[in-house]
Amino acid sequence: MLLSALTLLASSDAPVPAQPHERFIIVGFDGMDPGVAERLIERGKLPNLARMKKLGAMRALRTTNPAQSPVAWSAFSTGSNPGKTRIYDFLKRNPATYYPDFSTVTVRRGRFALGFIPTRAPAVINNRRGATFWQIASSRGIRTAVLEAPINFPPEKLQTGVLLSGLGVPDIRGTMGTFSYFATDATGAADTAMGGKVARLTLDPGGRSRPVVHGPRNPFAGRDREGRIPDLTIPIELQRIRRDAVRIALGGQVRTVKQGQWSDWYTIEFHVAPLVAVRGIARFHVIEAFPEVRVYLSPINLDPRRPPIPISSPPAYSAQLARKLGLYKTLGWPEDTWALNEEKIDEKVFLEDLNYSFDRQRALVLDALQSMNPDLFVTVFQSTDKVQHMFWRLIDTEHPMYNRRLAARYGDAIEHVYMRADSLVGTLLERCKDGRTTLLVCSDHGFSSFRKAVNINTWLVRNGYMTLTKLDPVRDRTLEDLFGRGTFWPNVDWSKTRAYALALGQIYVNLQGRERLGIVPPGRAYNELRDELVKKFGALRDPDTGEGVVRRVYRREELYRGPYFDEAPDLVVGFERGYRVSWQTSLGGIPPEVIEWNERRWSGDHCSVDPDLVPGVLFSSRPLDAASPAIIDIAPSVLRRLGIAPPASMDGRDLELR
Repeated sequence: MLLSALTLLASSDAPVPAQPHERFIIVGFDGMDPGVAERLIERGKLPNLARMKKLGAMRALRTTNPAQSPVAWSAFSTGSNPGKTRIYDFLKRNPATYYPDFSTVTVRRGRFALGFIPTRAPAVINNRRGATFWQIASSRGIRTAVLEAPINFPPEKLQTGVLLSGLGVPDIRGTMGTFSYFATDATGAADTAMGGKVARLTLDPGGRSRPVVHGPRNPFAGRDREGRIPDLTIPIELQRIRRDAVRIALGGQVRTVKQGQWSDWYTIEFHVAPLVAVRGIARFHVIEAFPEVRVYLSPINLDPRRPPIPISSPPAYSAQLARKLGLYKTLGWPEDTWALNEEKIDEKVFLEDLNYSFDRQRALVLDALQSMNPDLFVTVFQSTDKVQHMFWRLIDTEHPMYNRRLAARYGDAIEHVYMRADSLVGTLLERCKDGRTTLLVCSDHGFSSFRKAVNINTWLVRNGYMTLTKLDPVRDRTLEDLFGRGTFWPNVDWSKTRAYALALGQIYVNLQGRERLGIVPPGRAYNELRDELVKKFGALRDPDTGEGVVRRVYRREELYRGPYFDEAPDLVVGFERGYRVSWQTSLGGIPPEVIEWNERRWSGDHCSVDPDLVPGVLFSSRPLDAASPAIIDIAPSVLRRLGIAPPASMDGRDLELR
């Protein structure tokens, strides 16, 4: 990657600008919405962002299509469109199998001799392409620090600086966050739709129960009847010792945790083979000790002191931070939206954990700025995004999950997270008084209410584009079907299917010569089918209101260009406000109805919403002249102000910072 960055620099025909060497602090607040920010500024809630708007600039920031975090942050870091970054969605599909997988990384399994002696470690490859602006700056001798960098796992090496990976780092199971829930009143052992592990507790006369904690999948085990790979597990003992406390023993660590409180970090180690172990960290929360016992276990984060795969550059940096500042979350999806969505924790517990995550990252940020004094500093916080996903229902009185009682208690949760972000901005503005430092605050996209879900595959079936082998109902697809490699696409007859939907608003043609069982000829038939889908699906209306559901369906050539264009989806759906692609569509499910009410706590979104409706936001501590900036403009603009010519391959334009 470094070599390619230097090659791009050498081949660029852009002149090196005459501006003097400057310093940059760039803070991303994922999902910060320009409309929400403006309203809070007007109410005096965000004084520091108001100051930036007055003395510098505030602009709506055009996002990518689709308006998704991995897509947009990849464009942010490289200054390039998805046809060059290779990231089109959270998920990608394999045309040979029709099976989805994470778009950001590829995992190559390790090898073992004699069944247990490792001869080759597993390899994880970052699928994002293009040189990042911090990598380019570092290669030119700019002192650089990048913390919680999205879509930078495994971490790229910096020549002069440090980097800690962010969004994209999995938990120990390789997921975006598998929580566990132990309860005496649970309805048996099961997986929740969004990946949680549920275990029913049976207490012995001493108040003890001995369930297990799930870890990585066992590479030596065969598949079960669902086609899934079984997990490695370790035992845990939960004991109610008082009416208000539970004793938790795991791996030789024994602590008593009171009802309503969090434990300290537990170190959790899973032995893959006699000579191979992976280690993680997690926290417990005792929801209830009496009369029922209910205990939540957070997703198991990779242990920053000894991660199985490096999460920082240099690799020792993550451990150095832990020794200096204490343990911290490494999971790139740090807030547990899934547990709240599945109603295994409540709003209070979720916000406690969110604030904990924000405080830990804030400590990492301020320490790096103080101890390293970098010339280029970049960090991205996830809390603004996650609180809006989960609490939008409490500011939208028309949402089916609006609850007056909860709104009275938590209706200000979103604004409080914005205010915490603003407080950090105030601290960082102090560093701009030297006259050389520019502070940029940005987001990757905005937000909209998610009132109704659209099952695209159900529409394709009803309109004759997808054919099923039988119409018998099947269970909803779950994240375990994805991560556990279970069954997918139940009942689909590929020999009679012309189109299918996957991920968050992508439609693919079952194309001859590309898909393994493709039936649509390339050329004229391919284009005519796409035109037909654009017209017919674009005309979809809500039967309850008669309103249009789809704002626009985009052909891939309208959006993308670059060496990875052939991997792009054939069509990308942009919904109107209030609508989003269903979870089941993203997982290959085909429910009975085309449009359903969203009766989940995950109530705000941006994925598959037309990007024009959910722009991000950009604040600058100095004025800028660009009237309609885009997220791809930040990378080349920063490089120019640092005195470095941006690579000719970058698509972004200059923000014209003054």
